[in-house]
Amino acid sequence: MVCTSPAGYRCGVKSGDGADADACIAPRRHGLAIGYVPGVQPDKWLTRWRERHSDVPVTARRVGDPLASLADEPGVDGFDVIFFREAADAPRSAPEGLLRIPLYTETMAVLAEKEHELGAFDALTPDDLAGEQWLDPVDTLTATPEEVSAAVDLVAANVGLLVLPLPYARSLSRRDVVGRPLEGVPATRMGVAWSAAREGEGLIDEFVGIVRGRSAASSRGGAEAPREKRSAREKTEAKARARAERAGRGGRGAQGGQGGRGVRGGRSGRRR
Repeated sequence: MVCTSPAGYRCGVKSGDGADADACIAPRRHGLAIGYVPGVQPDKWLTRWRERHSDVPVTARRVGDPLASLADEPGVDGFDVIFFREAADAPRSAPEGLLRIPLYTETMAVLAEKEHELGAFDALTPDDLAGEQWLDPVDTLTATPEEVSAAVDLVAANVGLLVLPLPYARSLSRRDVVGRPLEGVPATRMGVAWSAAREGEGLIDEFVGIVRGRSAASSRGGAEAPREKRSAREKTEAKARARAERAGRGGRGAQGGQGGRGVRGGRSGRRR
């Protein structure tokens, strides 16, 4: 008989051997854990995953810095896949230790208190806002959600304007500020990433495929069997047979067409 801790974890020692809760090891987590930064809406991807893989649970949690909690192996605490924000002009190559796919560039937004006149515009440029009072920039790549929220509080108090990624601004759901797209400023980019130590893991590859738009029919876990690869000789023979068939059809068509009518008046059949 083995002991069980108050949390329900099983210990690797028999009861009576001095086992206690500190000696217990948590069971390995099953399924996928997804971490994402503010401004990402992963619901559609989670829904597709549950439709295709109902036997594999998936959870998602919004955090300020999901990179800090990236798991290097399956079943341990942390995130298996993360959505993170980076500068739009960041190198396309993944940061060290990561496998990363850039997804899309985010539209930037300028935020002001809700009665500000910029609310009358559909979009703006920095030139349109010349002479306005600005807050110190907030770097959403490194700032915590609490720091961003504190800056938006100052915007609502009419202390100054602030630039944020538009999806991030919308996720705040603030009724005391107004935001409009801002063109001509450095933008941010969203990417999906996972640990380089987990390259080739089936569940991660499948989830990333869903994010990239892979259909159920083309899923790596789909029912369609992969085509058997042909040798170079077989490919050459197949091409030769195809050429012969085309030549035969062409010859029959020329013989059969000698007695046929031509295009009327030599003009094309397309209507004008």
